[in-house]
Amino acid sequence: MRGCAVVGSRRIPASGAHATLRSALRAALRTVRQVAGAPDYERYLEHHAAAHPGQAPLSARAYYADFVNRRFGSGVSRCC
Repeated sequence: MRGCAVVGSRRIPASGAHATLRSALRAALRTVRQVAGAPDYERYLEHHAAAHPGQAPLSARAYYADFVNRRFGSGVSRCC
């Protein structure tokens, strides 16, 4: 169930503080991903919905595969 916290074996609705903390953690994770150059699938989905309405976005797996291919190319690059 979305928007719930698990306490023991029970699920309880997230309080306002819980939702605020989760939002802050998502923002922090997004910042870390940007600094590290890691892909951010949620951000891609937001961009895709705004820039390409009516077109289906890539799946998460295809998005990460495309990221790896663009970042590292299709082959191994070594100096030695």
